[in-house]
Amino acid sequence: MPRFSFPVRAIALALGSLIAGGALAAEPIRLIVPTTAGGGTDGFFRMLAKDAEPHLSAPVVVVNVGGAGGSIGVTQMVRAAPDGNTIAGVWLGPVTVAPHTTPVSYTPKDYIAVAQLTSAPYVMCVQHDFAADDGKQLMQLLRKAPNRYTFGTDGAGGPGQLAAQRIFNRQDIHQRDIPYKGAGDTLLALLGGHIDMYVGSIPPVLPYVKSGKVKCLQLTSADKVAALPQATSLNELGLGEEQTLLWRGILAPRNTPPERVQALERAFTAAAQSPATRSFVEDAGEQIAIVTGDAFRAQIEREYAALGKVAEGLKLSSK
Repeated sequence: MPRFSFPVRAIALALGSLIAGGALAAEPIRLIVPTTAGGGTDGFFRMLAKDAEPHLSAPVVVVNVGGAGGSIGVTQMVRAAPDGNTIAGVWLGPVTVAPHTTPVSYTPKDYIAVAQLTSAPYVMCVQHDFAADDGKQLMQLLRKAPNRYTFGTDGAGGPGQLAAQRIFNRQDIHQRDIPYKGAGDTLLALLGGHIDMYVGSIPPVLPYVKSGKVKCLQLTSADKVAALPQATSLNELGLGEEQTLLWRGILAPRNTPPERVQALERAFTAAAQSPATRSFVEDAGEQIAIVTGDAFRAQIEREYAALGKVAEGLKLSSK
């Protein structure tokens, strides 16, 4: 049997320790993004993957797996070997929304919540001559006239509908949801006078706010945001606990070794704060918002339970 000299044995032991500790990956890391290529979520995770590679000493390969609201991609991740070399870059849709509206084969117990990296609120907007000028006035108007107004969202059972309905439930508001394929279609419907309210992400509507054609009255976030300082926050309504955010983060399969989870957390949180990724996020009207470990897990569980109740109340539940 060959005998190692002390320096060679020391190097071998050091390399073994690095690999076991997650500083070096034995193979490229597959980052499953459960949507088709080309959208904002895909663009974010591709930028993030590039900036994470130096921290992982391994290439990060983005694999797009679209379909079923993102649940197909998440299913592939939870069924992967728990070695830290297959993870998922997700948003709330396949994690806390789709499980209540679409049959899925996973629950929150099937994955590890590694890190939330970004967040942004949804926003409720109306045409410039609508008879309300802030969120409080909007809620009063909607409450006084049940089923008179329409609000457009990103699809039946989508995050936008559940985020809005979560607020409406607490305000005893009953209005009509009109589902569209996405924020772009919803915005066109608002501008064309086909619906009374736009419920969606901030970036598509922002140019029309600046031009004076649209005013955004209510956020789905507890706190106010710099992009829309005039919009009312949920804290201002006394409903901060009903916050629903469009967040993005990293999940890993259950039973992934803690040292690998820690290495992934360090790498991706560092990547999220790189100048290139931060600029990409801010240009998209979002913000870097790091939440890790038990705090991220608790956040997912709270949101999962809250949106499940909303979906059940709307008779959207798949269970």
